[in-house]
Amino acid sequence: EVSVSELGLGYESDETVLFRYCSGTCDAAVRSYDLSLKSMRSKKRIKKEKVRARPCCRPLAYDDDVSFLDAYNRYYTVNELSAKECGCV
Repeated sequence: EVSVSELGLGYESDETVLFRYCSGTCDAAVRSYDLSLKSMRSKKRIKKEKVRARPCCRPLAYDDDVSFLDAYNRYYTVNELSAKECGCV
């Protein structure tokens, strides 16, 4: 649980929300694309690009939207905030 203010979305609110996130390695999901990209980077064929040569763990689905009141009694709803399902992409 974190306060809405701690989320870093620009809202001032002491209300708390449940923030679920994804983490972990995705070595089992490496595909031909990832292997080729890694090879191109090591051969300096791709320069000054900040690309990842392996899949990463990201949300595949999200929990329901989160609604809250801010410090000024304004009502907000934020969607796609808390991970419901994670996977390698």
